[in-house]
Amino acid sequence: MSTPILAGRAADRVERPLRVCVVGAGYVGLTAAACLAELGHEVGCVETDPVRLAVLRKGGMPIVEEGLRDLIATHVAGGRLTFTDDIADAMPGSEVVLLCVGTPPRADGDPDLRQIARAARQAARAASGDLVLVVKSTVPPGSCEALELLAAGERGDIAVQVASNPEFLREGQAVFDFFHADRIVVGVDNPELAQMVIRLYPRSWPVVVCDRRSAELVKYAANSFLAVKISYANEVASLCEALGADAAQVLGGIGLDVRIGGEFLRPGPGFGGSCLPKDLAGLIAVAASVGRPARLAQAAMAANRDALDRIVAKLEVPLGGLAGARVGLLGLAFKPGTDDFRHSPAVALAARLTDAGATVCAHDPMARVSRFRGDQVDNPYEAARDADAVVVATGWPLYASLDPHRLRQVMRGEMVLDAVGLLDVDAFATAGLEVYGVGRGRPLEFHPVVWRPLEWTLESGATPCLAETAG
Repeated sequence: MSTPILAGRAADRVERPLRVCVVGAGYVGLTAAACLAELGHEVGCVETDPVRLAVLRKGGMPIVEEGLRDLIATHVAGGRLTFTDDIADAMPGSEVVLLCVGTPPRADGDPDLRQIARAARQAARAASGDLVLVVKSTVPPGSCEALELLAAGERGDIAVQVASNPEFLREGQAVFDFFHADRIVVGVDNPELAQMVIRLYPRSWPVVVCDRRSAELVKYAANSFLAVKISYANEVASLCEALGADAAQVLGGIGLDVRIGGEFLRPGPGFGGSCLPKDLAGLIAVAASVGRPARLAQAAMAANRDALDRIVAKLEVPLGGLAGARVGLLGLAFKPGTDDFRHSPAVALAARLTDAGATVCAHDPMARVSRFRGDQVDNPYEAARDADAVVVATGWPLYASLDPHRLRQVMRGEMVLDAVGLLDVDAFATAGLEVYGVGRGRPLEFHPVVWRPLEWTLESGATPCLAETAG
């Protein structure tokens, strides 16, 4: 198979294919199973959810991931990829078992490891010989060692080894990221096990081998740093608004520094999804468990909450309060390119608005939110109908091409809040709409921005002279 997603990597194959059992068919497991089959491995994927399994067996897709449907169809038809709900069916002959099940956060931020513990026990019970478990799920440091003890205790007659091989896939671009990985991190306690895990990937791919606890921490630390970067961008955007500067120019200038880079350095309603909030909370919980307060991570979490607070305030003030207001919400997914709305700032914003007495009508080209407190429609203009304000909360390209004149015709009010920096402000102004953005201040304001540096320039006791009179 050769598609733009696989460009430059379509010919990559492993030298010695393995029989692999993948436990879990979520975003991580399903992508791993299909892509490993593309690399030449024989893959059996275990999924215990009957609805999801039925969709997969019928050739459907339970998630939105570009290129994944074609990969699965190709390798199911070729017999290299199979799906089952019984791990005993996928285990025979398997040399490696990948654990790709959920590790959701508990109320205190600690990850819930019950699913992965159950998967390790089941794999041990179904193994016909020595067992190699490779953990792709995000787990706190020490988990691989605990799973090794757990699985070995389940079967005293076999040797059990557990390696860490965390994933770094972006939802909506997971297939591309798999085949264009920045690095493959392999955490092991012996070189032989490292070679077994490395065999999953082509020889030319970049591999980092380290101990298991370091590999487990790499995933937490990487996502936490991205969360810090987003929160920092929103802090700078807030400062730009107060100082009359433009966050797009400021952050653009920062991002050109090769030591910093421009990715994840854009203001918005905050970060969401299944990874950053969970992994940031996990890092904070892990740090607390060893008496190390992760102050920077905690600050990033607080700044993320503040970003949403500022979005609510931007609506509340111009509308004179939210009670009785009608708001059109454009976007529900936590980012464009996916239907995932877990921890979505847009969904959190909808809840805040309805709690304050507003009525919300939302549109998203992919996401449909269960138990949504408002209406969901199939057209962005329908979401804006009779709205006092419209909020662009997810950066779908579709919204950048909205017709502002048509939008003005269907709206009751004139306010558009562009929370993701997507719209052409001048075009919307021509249509009679006032666009409120994130990170754009009013540069003509004189006090207090100018007075303070002016005072700094004066000598002690001097009187400011703002204009000289010609003599």
